[in-house]
Amino acid sequence: MAAVSQQPAGAELDRLEESEAKAWRIYSKSLEGLNGEAYNEAEDRSWERLQRKLGQIASRREELGASGHTHNNTGGQS
Repeated sequence: MAAVSQQPAGAELDRLEESEAKAWRIYSKSLEGLNGEAYNEAEDRSWERLQRKLGQIASRREELGASGHTHNNTGGQS
């Protein structure tokens, strides 16, 4: 039987965790120094990008069988 050279799921889950943290940092950074209408417009676009990225990460976690791994994706930004 041939050896399968797959990355351990734990290592990929760690990378997904970092990707999630990075997505939140990018979201937060995209809003720094903005206010008023500029903030509102940037926040709408940034939120949509963040949700797409978080959805991709969640899908990959499910593929790895880690669907029970959850985070608060509602953000903490106000």
